[in-house]
Amino acid sequence: MASGRLDLFIAKLPLHTVVLTLNCSEKASDLLSIPRNTKLTLKRGGIKQQIQLQFLEGRECFADFMEMNYALARRFRLTALRRYTLDYNPNDQSLTINPAPLSETVALIASGPIAAGSLSVGYELLSRLGIPERQGSIIKVRSGKHLVKLHLHVPANLSDDRLRLSSQWLQRWKLAPNQNHMLQFDQRTFTLSIASASSIGR
Repeated sequence: MASGRLDLFIAKLPLHTVVLTLNCSEKASDLLSIPRNTKLTLKRGGIKQQIQLQFLEGRECFADFMEMNYALARRFRLTALRRYTLDYNPNDQSLTINPAPLSETVALIASGPIAAGSLSVGYELLSRLGIPERQGSIIKVRSGKHLVKLHLHVPANLSDDRLRLSSQWLQRWKLAPNQNHMLQFDQRTFTLSIASASSIGR
């Protein structure tokens, strides 16, 4: 068995072709163990379809992703820009796909010149958390018992891996600036949860 978590993108591909772009993060993907040029069966619940799997390398990215055309995604009830797990079974040459809506990582939270109604998420951090890149979209931000809706801002610097909040929220939520915090994003509710730095490693 080999498993991986990937974001889904819709692309103009042949109907039964799925393309994987792996090794975007520091850890090598287990899915690289899948034999090349092998026909596989994609599964989700009772839905099955034989597919041709392809691999692409050398693409700049911060999170592994897969591409398929709209018709195949619709048949498997998959949503673009969502995160899924792929589980490869060599015994029957199958790939089972299931939603993976929760992602978490440790990142630096900084106080910056940003409006109180916005949060700034660096592109690299955005990718690690599985947050769709939609400038101005509403994200619910939770810290302890506090919950607020903020507008997403994504800086132009692709290697930015920080979260920036106005000093107003950092003070109100008693978050230490310029320190690492545990972050978790839920794609089902579009909620970003922030844990205190002291919770890391517990």
